[in-house]
Amino acid sequence: MNSYVEGKPIAPPLPYESMVEILNHLENDIKSLHSCVLVNRHWCRESMSHLWVEPFTKKLSDKSILSLLETYFRCLKDEDKTLLRIEVGNILPTTSTTRPFFNYASFLKKLNTRLLGHSVSVWVNLEENLYSCNKNKSEITNLMLKALYKLFIESGAILNSLTLDVSSGSMDIAAKIPLFRKNLNFISNIRKLNCIFSNPSSEIFYNMSDLWDELPRICTRIRILDIDANDMHWSSGQTLADLIKSQTELSNVKFRSSGSRVTSAIAMLAKKSDTLTSLEFEYIDFRKVSLDGLESCAKLEKLRFIGANNCNINTFLPLINAKCKIKTLELNEIDDSQSLITLLENVGWSLEHLIIHPIINSLMEILPTYCPNITYLNILVSSPFIPQLLSLVSGCQLEYLVIRTNSINDSEIIVNEMGRVIPSSLHYLEFLMPLTSSQLNTFLMDCQAPLKTLIVDSSPYIFLTDSHINAIRNFTIRKGTLKYVSIGIGGLNIDHDRLYIEEIGRYLNFLPVDKVMVRY
Repeated sequence: MNSYVEGKPIAPPLPYESMVEILNHLENDIKSLHSCVLVNRHWCRESMSHLWVEPFTKKLSDKSILSLLETYFRCLKDEDKTLLRIEVGNILPTTSTTRPFFNYASFLKKLNTRLLGHSVSVWVNLEENLYSCNKNKSEITNLMLKALYKLFIESGAILNSLTLDVSSGSMDIAAKIPLFRKNLNFISNIRKLNCIFSNPSSEIFYNMSDLWDELPRICTRIRILDIDANDMHWSSGQTLADLIKSQTELSNVKFRSSGSRVTSAIAMLAKKSDTLTSLEFEYIDFRKVSLDGLESCAKLEKLRFIGANNCNINTFLPLINAKCKIKTLELNEIDDSQSLITLLENVGWSLEHLIIHPIINSLMEILPTYCPNITYLNILVSSPFIPQLLSLVSGCQLEYLVIRTNSINDSEIIVNEMGRVIPSSLHYLEFLMPLTSSQLNTFLMDCQAPLKTLIVDSSPYIFLTDSHINAIRNFTIRKGTLKYVSIGIGGLNIDHDRLYIEEIGRYLNFLPVDKVMVRY
């Protein structure tokens, strides 16, 4: 019997649609998905496809990488194993010659070419039988990569997310179109595409260019496009413009580039006004790039300007003239305060989420007037503007508040007053600042808001103590609303800290920051 042929499944206790909905909800909860595998044979089959959606991640240990690749190499067709052994010698895994019960390669949905290359490189570096091969590690790595790409493509896998990384240090892979044409569905249904052109070697760029040049014809339903074009060749810039032109559902676009390679691509965005809802510009030099033509993008809801050079009122005018209802606005390291004021005067009425780093006095004064509907505020503040910050917080119906400062003195001023002015609507608070246990206790004693989530990151200035935990415990008992807490980078992982967590575990959950952090 073919190992991929399924027998009769055990009847599920839930309708199939309900089970799929549950598994989709648990997509990022690996522990719960593993539990679902143990329910019965039917749940096992369905859960397994979710567990193998994105196998190559940054969190993989060397041991996990070896186990993962061994499984994939066992999935290779016999003829492909034979050809590969001829090329690289007897270094393929031989613990089992039988193919796995599941067609694991077909479950792949999200692929990062750099992480795939890194995983194979780790496996090659740990392999003890390389002496039997007459090829160097780089050649072996690329042969293994080609075998894996062939496996994924021929297995019937259909990607919905692809990170195409041709930056320095990435593994070389000759992405020849004839291989991909064996199953165009492998990449033709991509919804999220991230391309990184950062200091690529000429050989890696050449090998990837074959695939890159074909993407405008193969992938036409991309929704999220993220481009790091710092070292993009001018010809690739034209391909990027063609890629944008060919899209029918493009909604979110992000550009990172200090040069002019994205000029034609940005100009092409005007043709996507019917679908475009989010734009992000990171370290763009607006002396070389113009946003003229974006007046037609009336459906925009998110705008982000991060580290932009020469950003002024002329930069913002096309977006102001678009008369769009911006809900999320991020202004990070923008120096022209008058331009920012003009922008906020025109789009502030619809804002719900505002991120400003750093804040200045003139902006602080206009925010209550021009941005009355803000529910999420993420702000970097220094001592001259703390009184205005307190006035702003007390005058808005905030639900989420993130305050950043690196100054110990500023932190003390903020927490001594903040507890008395935060609105009753606030349920999420994030302090990214040095806080002693007494300062935290002062704030929590004054705080009357029904906080549900509290994040305090004082590293590397101040370390966690039992007094911090006691302050949080006392607030939790007094208010009865706090459910989730994260302290420090990545939450609490030290065994000593676990003793404190166990003491108050019946009151709330201590979680890593990435589990509770809210960002717009």
